Amino acid sequence: MVVISTFTEVEVAVAYRIFKSDRMNTWSYGIFEKSALNNLSLVAKKNNNTVGYVLLSSVLDESTIEEITVDIDERKKGIGRKLIQATFTQALRMQQQFIYLEVRFSNTPAIELYRSMGFELIGQRKNYYKAAREVDHVTYTNNKITPVAPRENAYIMKKVL
Repeated sequence: MVVISTFTEVEVAVAYRIFKSDRMNTWSYGIFEKSALNNLSLVAKKNNNTVGYVLLSSVLDESTIEEITVDIDERKKGIGRKLIQATFTQALRMQQQFIYLEVRFSNTPAIELYRSMGFELIGQRKNYYKAAREVDHVTYTNNKITPVAPRENAYIMKKVL
């Protein structure tokens, strides 16, 4: 059984390891911890083990999903969906009207999940994320070869509550 709750200090380190294992460019531990312990962010536990989280922020009547990740061994088991549903419940309790998120163009499973939960595409950010490949090509300037990492666009999605 999966239990969703706000973070405690004990859960932050495990959630950060999940975060680092899934991201190329990670936040510092301090930034992650501050976001996790803001009394908005949620953690998913299964059999008392941290298996996922969602980092949230809120301004006025809007919430933003800053990060959401489920441990790779626990994916496709409905945990991400439960985290998002808990986000909706929490946002409604706080009298929020909208929830926003950004997602990589290439993250088809996440996009499908978000759409199935009522998020709509409202825009995009060009070259927002560092792409998965380390080097796309190199440039040669002033007798120096410089690797150029490709960038990936992000969709901006919105859910009206």
